[in-house]
Amino acid sequence: MVIVLIGSWIKQSPYDRPEICKIFGISQNTLSNWCTGKTYPSIPQALKLAALLNVKVDDLYKLQEDEK
Repeated sequence: MVIVLIGSWIKQSPYDRPEICKIFGISQNTLSNWCTGKTYPSIPQALKLAALLNVKVDDLYKLQEDEK
């Protein structure tokens, strides 16, 4: 299972959600979907988002082993 950490990084950044939407040319709904894991940014968008938030792309997501 993939845990999305985008929302957490946005909260810690100097940018608010409307600013990020404007920078990326996306809707609030799209950003919300990225933050909840309903959809994911494209690879170029993920790279740009990581650079904007000053984190590695790997920091945007966390892989959690499924419990059996």
